[in-house]
Amino acid sequence: MRIAFIDQDLSARTGSRRFIYEVARQLEDLGHEVKIVTAGLNRQQCFEEVLSLHTEVVGEKDSFKKVLKRFSTASKKNRVIDWYNMFYYNLRHANLAMRMSKQVEEAECDAAIYQYHGEHWLLPYFYCFKKPKGVVYLNVLPPMPPPLSLPFQEPSTERRLVDKFLNIPPVGTWRKKSFKKLGMIVAPSAYLLEEAKSRDVIGKKKSSIVPLGVNHEEFYPTGEEEPFALYAGRIHPHKSLELAVLAMGKIKSGNSLVIAGDIDEANLWYKVKLEALAEKAKISDRVKIILKPKDSEMVRLMQKCSIFLFPSTIDTFGLVVLEAMACGKPVVACNRGGVPEIAGQSGLLLEPDVTQWQRTVEKLLSDSKFRHRKGSEALERSKEFSWELATDNLLQALGEL
Repeated sequence: MRIAFIDQDLSARTGSRRFIYEVARQLEDLGHEVKIVTAGLNRQQCFEEVLSLHTEVVGEKDSFKKVLKRFSTASKKNRVIDWYNMFYYNLRHANLAMRMSKQVEEAECDAAIYQYHGEHWLLPYFYCFKKPKGVVYLNVLPPMPPPLSLPFQEPSTERRLVDKFLNIPPVGTWRKKSFKKLGMIVAPSAYLLEEAKSRDVIGKKKSSIVPLGVNHEEFYPTGEEEPFALYAGRIHPHKSLELAVLAMGKIKSGNSLVIAGDIDEANLWYKVKLEALAEKAKISDRVKIILKPKDSEMVRLMQKCSIFLFPSTIDTFGLVVLEAMACGKPVVACNRGGVPEIAGQSGLLLEPDVTQWQRTVEKLLSDSKFRHRKGSEALERSKEFSWELATDNLLQALGEL
């Protein structure tokens, strides 16, 4: 088969981008042809493995940039409504989406998998296709108006205006035509798929579950154990990291909390908030925040920590949870989202309650036998996930197209 992966921006180091390069490599090993198309690729920020794959970066044509520049100049005269944002989303992303769909169609791909991260639903990534071979891999649900929206996804007024604006021709026409070429929607967890069905995102389209995997040659136990709890992943307000800080603040032992991951410039205020919270709890000397660690450093942190904390209540999968489990670490997480499907009985799944978290974390840190038993259970559970299995599941799903 010829399979294409489409992503608006491959720069971020997230589970969905890891899915692309891990599965792409598996597909190539199986003899399939793989093509990756994106509109953005920061070579200094992305996973290094992405750079070794056949990736094409689609940019705007010079004539189109001139159109955008005119709209940008005109918008500066009106600060009440930022019309430039309207035209930016309407023209730039729709134009890039159609150009990417053209690239995939010209390559005569049998299937094209678009990684959806919450952009406007659904830009014309499949517009040029001659048959319904488009697949949307949902990482989150499209933002919806209250009361259908999830608490963390309630769209802003500007976002709702732009969404409505995008329904107006010609972009609205392009999107409708593109949607007809969507053959299937895939999700990493049953939780997300059920949420998508209940919010009528899927409609009559086919659907399938394709969980993420873990590279057991990269993430494996070393037997090391240092006195710190670890959170690894994006440092973002949606991750509810306050819960981990407050729980550690109530523990009298000398164990530290390490928070490691990438952070957007727009969310630097959240780092300041977490540091202030640690200072108020009088544990600022026991809380360390590591920004943008290297991939190898992240692995070593997982191998050396005593326990892994994942307080998010909204993650649709939680790849870092699986990676920590593969390193033989017990996981404390909230019983929300897609995480319970990964951790199973091996995880310590709690309500997002500080007291529950404090008691559970304290027991793990003070009881080595209990801690090691839960770590062994986590390791065994992680063996049920692999990128080979993820690739097999994807190929089975594509077979239904």
